[in-house]
Amino acid sequence: MQAESRSILYLDSYTTGDPAEKVASDASGYGITASQAIRSGLAGRGFEVSSPAVPSVADLAPELRSLSWALAGYRATLDTLVATDPDVVFVFHSFRTWPTQIRHLLLELGKNIPIVGYTHGSHWDPSDYVRTRFYPGLEMADLANLIAMDRVLLVSEYMRETLHHNISALSPRLADDLMERSAVVGLPINTALIDACRPTQAPDSPAIVFNHAPVASKNPQLFIAVMARILSDYDIQVLFTRGFDLTTAEGRAVADLHTSFPEQVVLGNNLSLSAYYEALWAADLQVSTAEHESLGIATLEAMYTGTCCILLDLGSYPEITGHDTEVLYPPGEEGLEERIRWFLDHPADRARAGERLRQQALRYTPEQVVGAIIAALP
Repeated sequence: MQAESRSILYLDSYTTGDPAEKVASDASGYGITASQAIRSGLAGRGFEVSSPAVPSVADLAPELRSLSWALAGYRATLDTLVATDPDVVFVFHSFRTWPTQIRHLLLELGKNIPIVGYTHGSHWDPSDYVRTRFYPGLEMADLANLIAMDRVLLVSEYMRETLHHNISALSPRLADDLMERSAVVGLPINTALIDACRPTQAPDSPAIVFNHAPVASKNPQLFIAVMARILSDYDIQVLFTRGFDLTTAEGRAVADLHTSFPEQVVLGNNLSLSAYYEALWAADLQVSTAEHESLGIATLEAMYTGTCCILLDLGSYPEITGHDTEVLYPPGEEGLEERIRWFLDHPADRARAGERLRQQALRYTPEQVVGAIIAALP
């Protein structure tokens, strides 16, 4: 699809900067940074990009804001579709704004407008504990949302293969049809914002950053168990960028590590974007223990800053690193501890690995990803 003044009704995710809200990464992380990069990139290529005017939910209790915003968003989308005829409806997250609902609105209005949208995780990926734990029984709703779109945008080949394999167990025909309408386009890192936050000075001691969501599927307790053995042997700092809920096992483990090493363990408690990106630029190592990773936008952001990333050898990590075996480790504490100690002891190797990963991350700049999105538009 070429721009030619074509219009896109862009249905964003709910986002927030309030640390009081217990939200997923699409609300406080990539939903802000990647979505902003996509919108800007599409507008820069000549598309007319607009969004429904959703009323503010800031006055509501934190636990009600996301759901209330979503419900109000359907009403605002209906008002927009009554008044205008966009060429494309773009859904940034198919499990936040359901394409089935948008398709229903279009059918009721008698409008034939294609729907394009991302899936960021799925019930049809068994490793996606967030979906299975917090949204049980919605597997078919998740599938219906994928089927309701004319073009499904996927963040990785891993995600494409996973969806096809698991949906095929239900219906090979549905799986094949979905794959024909899907395109792997990646997700952009917001390079302009990251570049603007580059600090002028490096820290005095090595820094390790854990910048993943505080959920079980990211397995922070594995990282904490390993760091409990390493911290006493090295003059390093460890930064947890996200806030942890102290009522969970993950939260209690982070708090215990901070109590044991109060001068070395820094609790970011949901850093501002500028402070977050400054920390990535300053970091020597980023570590992921995620057992579920359909892309790894937090890791890609660290890779872009030249940080050496130590990653579990599963999911999309081999794909986004170019199968860099030096930074990938096998499951378990032993492999992770060995890699962390190796890179702490060998700064030159650490720097070289960081530069290799930075080159891989350049495949996910807005220019690259937005170009792939435009090529996929019907």
